[in-house]
Amino acid sequence: MPRFDTPLTTNDQSFDRVLHVGLPVALLIENGTTDPSLDEALRAVAKTDAGRLLVARARAADNPQIANTAAGSVPALILYREGQELTRTTSPTAASFRAYTSYLLGRGPLPAHDQPAAPPKSTAPTKPIIVTDATYQRDVLHSDLPVLVDLWAAWCGPCRMIAPIVEKLAGEYAGRMKFAKLNVDENPLTANQLQIRGIPTLLVYRGGKLVDKIVGAAPEPMLRQKIDAVLRG
Repeated sequence: MPRFDTPLTTNDQSFDRVLHVGLPVALLIENGTTDPSLDEALRAVAKTDAGRLLVARARAADNPQIANTAAGSVPALILYREGQELTRTTSPTAASFRAYTSYLLGRGPLPAHDQPAAPPKSTAPTKPIIVTDATYQRDVLHSDLPVLVDLWAAWCGPCRMIAPIVEKLAGEYAGRMKFAKLNVDENPLTANQLQIRGIPTLLVYRGGKLVDKIVGAAPEPMLRQKIDAVLRG
């Protein structure tokens, strides 16, 4: 079993390995400045309980994936056991850090104070929505988020090939980009207005304007590259 007697600085690339190191993990997500007394508590607990738990820290500004787990509340202390979140608190102090790590090690109760509500669940769709002639303008052209529209038909083999990729990306980019599907056979008006000549065709909109068009069963890496470019833009 590894022994870490000082706080370990982690990042988006190494975080998964940290969670599966085989020890309970106390993760402090920082906003760039840490109270000296809290900093001292991290070092003291890491040394005293080396081999029993791992104290880790990460800067939110440098690690967007880790910061996202804090649901916008930084600084945050999140406790993990066997790779799964156990509990969390915001704005930890030296005293609350010691109390929470004591709970993590089974030495004390879950602290009764300073416990935030569970992070809000995103209401963003994690699967492509179905759009029609009647809803295309509302759900696509007037969307607050960028939108990728998959134009398809039931008889189209390449459409069936690309569908699982679109569904996978919809889950991964939920909250940042909306994904939609339009059946061209059932919605000929929109298909004709868009001058669709072949399917699958993927249309990417930002601010109601068409910014990219992909015809054919494009590979997943290409789609990711195009989506990321739109989100950066």
